[in-house]
Amino acid sequence: MASVSPDDTNPDVYEERFNNIVYSGVIALGVGLGHRVGLFKALTYLPEPETSQSIAEHAGLNERYVREWLFSMAAAKIVFVTDDNKYYIPADCKTKTSKSLYATMMPAIAPLTKDVEKCLRSKDPSSADKIRTVLDIGCGVGKLTASIANYFPDAKVVGIDVDSYAIETAIKLKEDKHLTNVEFYLLGAEYLTEEWEKSFDWIIMFRVFHDLPNPDPCLRESIRVMKDDGVMTVLDNLGHSNPKLNVGNKPLAATLMVSCYMCLPCSLSAPPAAGNGIGWGLENRAAYIRENGLIIHDNELVECIHCSKATL
Repeated sequence: MASVSPDDTNPDVYEERFNNIVYSGVIALGVGLGHRVGLFKALTYLPEPETSQSIAEHAGLNERYVREWLFSMAAAKIVFVTDDNKYYIPADCKTKTSKSLYATMMPAIAPLTKDVEKCLRSKDPSSADKIRTVLDIGCGVGKLTASIANYFPDAKVVGIDVDSYAIETAIKLKEDKHLTNVEFYLLGAEYLTEEWEKSFDWIIMFRVFHDLPNPDPCLRESIRVMKDDGVMTVLDNLGHSNPKLNVGNKPLAATLMVSCYMCLPCSLSAPPAAGNGIGWGLENRAAYIRENGLIIHDNELVECIHCSKATL
């Protein structure tokens, strides 16, 4: 058992800590909102302290709501205010506002509260308990596949890849970890085994989709081998399809340059040479998946999306 100091259980200290967490959680919602609507971007771009009206105009937002948001951020000492009611983030602090992944997630996960509450109250087995078959497409050296097999010891897990070295490495990893519920095959997703028809509860494409030179048969085959009530998880480190929406995103700029060296050549490596790469973007990916008959659950403009057949 972890050691507990007397201060940890002091009622007054406990109350203060509890309240601080609650207050910070609400403020974090505002931070996430500010990221989503471009207020932090505006405050970072503006070189001098500005009025709420000027900040609202720069971000293209309603001034009264912007002012209320600024009041909250100023009270939390995230945004600072001058004597003449102009708002700013100190120059040396501006780069720090872009690094909080959890803050940007808050508005996205908050609507899921009712769903989580429903799961907590449910006596049915969890979705994880129902997973018996998993297919990892483009498994590479098998690290994710092996982790899934370890996490779901009662499931049959299959990893496929077109790279022989990757599959050899994955098989060695399986042997080293003594995993008996995972198999690796040198196989492309364009021609999956006939016997796999409607066999898999969960299909995974981890940073694979945008690399495919011919995504049409890959997606078609993936849908064929997925159970009618199965789920497909697609993760791509993409930005927006419209380059104007990516302006100022330095990490994405670096990722797009990496795409020039790795992802794009891969997507152009064989006919019909789709040429997607990272520049394909979240919007184009979502449209493509919907056009092929899948339903995207929750927010489609995020790196990791979950899809199911439209028959559900």
